[in-house]
Amino acid sequence: FIRKYVAIVTLEQFQRYTDNFNAEYKEYWNLPSQLEKIKKNFRQFHEQWKSLTPGSKAYQVKKDKTMKT
Repeated sequence: FIRKYVAIVTLEQFQRYTDNFNAEYKEYWNLPSQLEKIKKNFRQFHEQWKSLTPGSKAYQVKKDKTMKT
């Protein structure tokens, strides 16, 4: 997909562009730390899951809770 950009010819256009860029950049910059938190949660979940015996009450409770999440 090709995006066409408009030439920036006024200070107001430049400021809007700068503001938009900075807003989106901050969001992008935070993504790696958010992903790291999610990966950590999955690793913890996986470790807990491995320690459970299939068919046990604890296993079923964890399965039900996971399905709700």
